[in-house]
Amino acid sequence: MPSAVVILLCGLPTAALQAVTIDGIWDEQEWAGAQRFTEFVAVQPLSGEPAPADRRAEAYLLSTPEGIAVAVRAWHPPDVPHTRTRVQRDGNAPVDRMNFMIDFNGDGQVGYDFTITTAGDLTDEVITNQNAFRSDWDAAWGHAVADFDGGYVAEWLIPWSIAQMRDTSAPRRTVAVYFDRVIAATGERFAYPDASFSRPRFVSDFAPIEIDQYQSRQLAITPYAVTSTDFINSRSEFKAGADIFWKPGGNHQFALTLNPDFGQVESDQLVVNFSAIETFFTDKRPFFTENQSYFELDHALGRPFYTRRVGGSLDDGSGAAEILGAVKANGSFGRLGYGVFAATEDGAAGRDMALLRGSYSVDRLTMGLMHSYVDRPFLDRSAEVTSADFRWVPNEQWLVRPLLMRSRSDTAGVSQQGSAAGVVVDWDMPGPFRQQYFATYADDRFELNDLGFQDRNDFRYFEWETGYRQDQLAPESRFASHSWEWEWAYRENTSGLRLMQNYTLQRYSELRSGGNLFFFVRWRDAGFDDRLTRGNGAVPLQSGPQLYVEGSRPRRGDGRFAFEWRVEAFPNAVSGHSYYALFQPRWHLNDRLDVDLGLAAWRQSDWLLWQQGRELGSFNAQRAELYSNLNWFIGERQELRVKLQAIAIDAQARQARRLDQTGALVDSDAELADFQLRNLGFQVRYRYKLGTLSDIYAVYSRGGFAIDDQQRGLNQTLEDVFSLRDDDQFLIKVAYRFDL
Repeated sequence: MPSAVVILLCGLPTAALQAVTIDGIWDEQEWAGAQRFTEFVAVQPLSGEPAPADRRAEAYLLSTPEGIAVAVRAWHPPDVPHTRTRVQRDGNAPVDRMNFMIDFNGDGQVGYDFTITTAGDLTDEVITNQNAFRSDWDAAWGHAVADFDGGYVAEWLIPWSIAQMRDTSAPRRTVAVYFDRVIAATGERFAYPDASFSRPRFVSDFAPIEIDQYQSRQLAITPYAVTSTDFINSRSEFKAGADIFWKPGGNHQFALTLNPDFGQVESDQLVVNFSAIETFFTDKRPFFTENQSYFELDHALGRPFYTRRVGGSLDDGSGAAEILGAVKANGSFGRLGYGVFAATEDGAAGRDMALLRGSYSVDRLTMGLMHSYVDRPFLDRSAEVTSADFRWVPNEQWLVRPLLMRSRSDTAGVSQQGSAAGVVVDWDMPGPFRQQYFATYADDRFELNDLGFQDRNDFRYFEWETGYRQDQLAPESRFASHSWEWEWAYRENTSGLRLMQNYTLQRYSELRSGGNLFFFVRWRDAGFDDRLTRGNGAVPLQSGPQLYVEGSRPRRGDGRFAFEWRVEAFPNAVSGHSYYALFQPRWHLNDRLDVDLGLAAWRQSDWLLWQQGRELGSFNAQRAELYSNLNWFIGERQELRVKLQAIAIDAQARQARRLDQTGALVDSDAELADFQLRNLGFQVRYRYKLGTLSDIYAVYSRGGFAIDDQQRGLNQTLEDVFSLRDDDQFLIKVAYRFDL
């Protein structure tokens, strides 16, 4: 096979290849009966101009018993380099690629994005709230890509079983579709229809079409086995379990996991967090990412269901919980939808969790009701949250999303109830302007974090945004477009104490080189932090300006070099400003091998940290972070990834401070010591692809955390990071999906 041609088949059954062969090779006869879409226009920059002849594209869609078959033919300008860098699944890198997106119910609520790069790599994402993309979801679908003289062809086969749909018994269904192609070297994107995720409404702007509908059933079992060796404790473990997915018909689907493995073949980013606000992490565990969108009510108020709670830290603090089993079901009866989730954890400090959601859709209005329950016997606590969500589209310009929530808990016989409410409104005005409004409220007794996620309660929050786009810039300009936004945001607690008031001007610019540039300038009014002292009073914060700038230069064609950078200046709590900078270059030895090495540096002249009670400390801190990633695509089935993150902080005690009874922050004679912090995360991961969602992983991980008062200086502290060895393990995981 010529080296310029990439052909990938994704384990499709023989029957799926009878009508349309998913091989990337264009065959006019195969697609003779397909719906054809040729009116591609520029959406990046967002000019709406028809695609030039040397950048034109055409899409074909054919409904088959095996699934929805799609092909996109895209012509590539002969004078523009091809960018075929290999990327990890869901890598979201600036490479030449084509997207097919679909809203299976045609109601603008949930979309699915299926991306194929010209090198044959994949991304699949769920789109919620019109333009919020999440790549946690990995699905099984057929794909292929190949070159032709003047461009390339990508082909998809999306099985009917890939997502839950309403009304699957009808012979025809209305779906909404979107196709685009991206030229990385110029940053151009051409799409059909004229829709853009930079607008408040995206999924609702997909093109509605009617297609034949076929019944689909699926049973998939994915058993796994993991063996791991802990070199610190000289201990080995073996674990086995299975995920089961059953779709008896298009309207309903069920998932069950038994003794699931949630080991770290995907490592989290290291975070050093001294605040009272919890860090949010995304989820890559297959059971929680497959067909999860029905439970995801992302809102300015928070998330009623945060999947990382399941299998999180045990209530006795002894480590991560072992999940004995979990079950999930969702489906619909006509316009009535439902979703059920339940999980149980092992041990006396484990928890039992349950969640139920129902919804009803009529015309332009969708109404949902959700209830969650968590039993935490170790804490003698039970907690419930009930929420009512609405999605109203009164016309083509407006989108209104209210959310009402009520919490109730009982801890050792003490009951507490709280409430929260909020609304998000998008106004996509005619022309280049748009507006967005937020109004949210949570009382001081509202509790969401037993199964959900909310950074805090006890607040009233208001925000107004207005945006403006410039897409008709002069041809000689290095910029292809600008997207401006002005924002006012205000937050106070329910006692009326102002926590924050910001005025922000920002601009996101697309460059004709394929890169981008983003900045914002913000003025922060004086306010208070009522969480820093953990309930012992509100700390006054100074007013001041903040500046943030970031940019990137992608690889172009066969070039060797790409980089990203960012700088920031922000006001300290009491006086002065702190500064941050990062530079992260990436070298591409070829299309299959790249490595980056990034260094970030902070200088915080007045870092205010809580000590105890009403006592705080101000530190003169220097911080350095080292990032490095190596990606090597050894072959079509083999990948090697090396990931390193090292954090070093050298904090010199500056002044002890105390919050007095009047609420003023005054100097204190309390003892305050210097400290040095070190944190390391290192992982080498080898992956061998056995088939669709079937892999062998071999993973070596090492890391550690330390904090002490030794006087090292920043350079020595960073050097000593690499001696940390709190965790040191090697594991092998085998998972194989059987489609029955």
